[in-house]
Amino acid sequence: MKLFETMINHKINKIKDYELQSIASQHGVSLTQNEAYNISRILAGRNINVFDTVQRQNVLSEIAEVAGSKTANQIGKLFTQLTANF
Repeated sequence: MKLFETMINHKINKIKDYELQSIASQHGVSLTQNEAYNISRILAGRNINVFDTVQRQNVLSEIAEVAGSKTANQIGKLFTQLTANF
């Protein structure tokens, strides 16, 4: 299981804006190009562990500042979907 956690965290920490937009769209989350860019800048290179509740909440707070609380809640649901099986 640790391997999957590492892979998911690595992907999130290296995600590009267009990849984030694509994944969000697949899960019914609407992101503008600007929001995707800003969110990907928040996630980039930070080594965030989305399996850690505190780290996940901290990053979602930062996302809410640039994309709004509704979008942050939707991103939070995406994180939950990605981490639920582990």
